[in-house]
Amino acid sequence: MVRRNGQIEQGRPEWMVGAHCKNHNKYSIGVCYEGGLNCLDLPADTRTPEQKAALRQLLTELHSRYPKAVIVGHHDLNPMKACPCIESVTKEYADLQP
Repeated sequence: MVRRNGQIEQGRPEWMVGAHCKNHNKYSIGVCYEGGLNCLDLPADTRTPEQKAALRQLLTELHSRYPKAVIVGHHDLNPMKACPCIESVTKEYADLQP
């Protein structure tokens, strides 16, 4: 979990199967951030500059450990989901893709 102030809090250990994306939990690591809804409770990219920096740092660290992993958003795997409310995760983190 990446908090609005950029603080990163770990939930489950990386080796433990999570519950973040149905049918993809066994071979993925879930990363989430606080926010994602605007003042009207509609999906929106509400990340703070601190969150953006912390997310990039976290994904860079994960990429160094799992260089063949592809970074995608929840909505890339399930079109019924809006999260992570970033227009294109694959574009934003293209430099971290295999």
